[in-house]
Amino acid sequence: MEIRPLKLKDAEKVRELEVKLIREYFSETIENKWEELPQEWKENLGASSRAHFKAYLDSGLSFVAVEDDEVYGFIFAQMLHHVADANNMVWIENMGVHSYARRNALGYKLLRETLRAGRAMGAEVAHSMLQSDNVPSIMLHKKIGFFMDRREVALIDLKDPNLKL
Repeated sequence: MEIRPLKLKDAEKVRELEVKLIREYFSETIENKWEELPQEWKENLGASSRAHFKAYLDSGLSFVAVEDDEVYGFIFAQMLHHVADANNMVWIENMGVHSYARRNALGYKLLRETLRAGRAMGAEVAHSMLQSDNVPSIMLHKKIGFFMDRREVALIDLKDPNLKL
């Protein structure tokens, strides 16, 4: 499995996977059924939507896990500037791994690659929002070294000399 930067040619397959994962999340946590949501909402959900994809494509901080031209995982991130006390912060918008490929360290590799790239671009901190009921994601962030705030916000100091990415 190759972890590589997001490319324009990935747009359709990444969108398909992200929507599948959003639908999976909706079915478990939200009262509304996917089919009942307005079409405009469905089209704009996620970082892979037409309105958002280019920003993540251009960021240099978004990656995919691919094998045989199939996308099995993704992470969408971008650099934000002058947020709180940080001049440069990696904002992790969304990440996901296909259900068939979970528990194979793909999420770990994608997150680590984004953090490495962010650090190389001068990021001082990374920020990731978490769902408080997504235990695998919480454990993944803890494994890498993120600090958790009520299990909803994960932060990591990319300037920490002891951080091993």
